[in-house]
This record gives sequence, structure tokens and C-alpha cells, in this order.
Amino acid sequence: MEQILKKLSEIESVAEGIMENAAKEKKALSEEMEAQIKEYDSNIEKETEQKVKDIRENLNKEKEQRLIDLRQETNDDLSKLDSYFEANHSVLAKQLMEEIISL
Repeated sequence: MEQILKKLSEIESVAEGIMENAAKEKKALSEEMEAQIKEYDSNIEKETEQKVKDIRENLNKEKEQRLIDLRQETNDDLSKLDSYFEANHSVLAKQLMEEIISL
């Protein structure tokens, strides 16, 4: 009987050791997973920041190009108006005088 109790005690000690090792491994795996999650989150955040930066840069480039295009179009329109005025200023002046006189 004593031998059976001794064997049961040994089995219980081994089982406790196994349970302790399992708990330690579980804790280690949990810590490892936490570290991996933090690293993943950090990487995602960096990628997101880079993508946002790239999008902003592209939008600024597009905006600057559009402003250049608009300035050029405005200058072209002003040049056309100046040319029209230079070519027709006498006629325009006469029309304006006639409108003023007819009032």
C-alpha cells in the first residue's frame, strides 16, 4: 500500500511539473505573441504614415501643376484680350462714346 501511495505521489509530482512547464510555455508564447503584435502594429503604422505622406506629396504636386496650368491659361486669356484691344481699341472707343451720347 505504501508503495502505491509513493507511486501516486511521484505521478502527482510529475503531473505538477508538467503543468508548471505548460504554464511557463503558455506565458512565454503569450509574451512572444504580444511582441509580434506590437511589431506588426508598428509596421502597419509606419506603412500607413508613409502612404499618407506619399498621397499628400502627390496631391501637392497635382495642385502645383494645376496652379501652373491655370496661371498659364489666365496669361493666355489676358494676352488674347490685350491683342483684341490693341486691334480694336478705336472701334471700341467709338462704340463706347455712342452709348454714352445716346443715354
